[in-house]
Amino acid sequence: MSDITEFRPTDVLIVGAGPVGMITALALAQAGASVRVIEREGQIINSPRAAVYFPSTLLVLEELGILDELDRIGFRNRAFGTHVPEFDYHSVVVTEPVEGIAYDYQLHVGQHDVARVAMEHAQRLGVDVQFGCELHGFEEYDDHMLAMASGPDGEVTYSAKWMIGCDGARSMVRKLAGIEFEGHTWPERFVATNVKFPFGELGYEQANFVCDPVNMAVIAQLDTAGLWRCTYMEDSSLPEETFAERIPQRYEWFMQGRTDYEVVSASPYMLHQRAGETLRKGRVLLAGDAAHATNPCGGLGLTSGLWTGIVLADVLGAVLKGEEDASILDRFSDERRRIFWEVVTPAATENKRMLQEADPEQRQKDLGFLKALEDNPESGALLMLFAYKVIGDVLRPNSRWAHADPSDRVAIDIRNRKGQIH
Repeated sequence: MSDITEFRPTDVLIVGAGPVGMITALALAQAGASVRVIEREGQIINSPRAAVYFPSTLLVLEELGILDELDRIGFRNRAFGTHVPEFDYHSVVVTEPVEGIAYDYQLHVGQHDVARVAMEHAQRLGVDVQFGCELHGFEEYDDHMLAMASGPDGEVTYSAKWMIGCDGARSMVRKLAGIEFEGHTWPERFVATNVKFPFGELGYEQANFVCDPVNMAVIAQLDTAGLWRCTYMEDSSLPEETFAERIPQRYEWFMQGRTDYEVVSASPYMLHQRAGETLRKGRVLLAGDAAHATNPCGGLGLTSGLWTGIVLADVLGAVLKGEEDASILDRFSDERRRIFWEVVTPAATENKRMLQEADPEQRQKDLGFLKALEDNPESGALLMLFAYKVIGDVLRPNSRWAHADPSDRVAIDIRNRKGQIH
């Protein structure tokens, strides 16, 4: 045993240093908990994933004290474009101020910047972050647990009262805990690309849906230096290892034959509609994609994953202080699973359907819906508010997040997709 490094015990061990892991760590540290984060990669990864943050997420970033810094890194956007090339249709919905909502914009900033800024703030509060450290087992006891991992210098053992898996859809924490990942995997593969190209010259807004049965896409500007995200679907039966060879063919359609682009990075990934059968098993807890993974159409993946981490940080912090019984963690699990299956999944599934719909009659109906939404004077408010439904019940009336849900002022039903505010 002498060759195994043991670190001082902490209240919480978080596995995964992505944006959810680091924001959860920061929130817990601000609540007075001692926190350690381990990450198997050697650094925060800059992969083509989440890039747009809705007002409900900005609320979290503001409360944690990192919004101003991220605001300086990214840029604000108030316009969302929907394109249906088959019908030569292009609509723009512009966000509008809503009473009781502090933000009338979305923030465009890379998720690696969110993770990095949250990490730097957390480290100032004493959070220990260990990179290059991969979890491979744990043992659970009455009042603590031991987590075994492989680090740069060999085997490592960490002691903590609780462990949170924020390690993605393929979560090792979830697998080691024996928690089933219920749901299904979509037959298509997504390909996310970061590319330098002036999409604005072709009529794209700073954030866009492209509806087409073959060439659906989500296209968004990433920074003010010409970097954009173009994410599209391809048949998962095509060889994943050759996905990059097919990028020029797909770009030809989106970029209308222009070739003056530079691919900066690209990543293929499978689409899931899954959630853990529970988000709490003993002293193991789940957040982010480890807890629930959705297709990204509509941007509800990181939004709901981050809120799961924030709600968990609040209730777990209260448990550690003795303000709440540990049974509140079971309520946390039930509520976040409800939000995923009743709010996130229907909305993301309907967005995906509309983006790739092939039936001509249904495409005409979708076009009618889009036109009605464009003509709706309240559509800007709808765009502002739809993501607030992922907040759900914050569980503790005295939580600093208790004021977050504006549903007492404006109720939105994102499940029926009627575009009505009532």
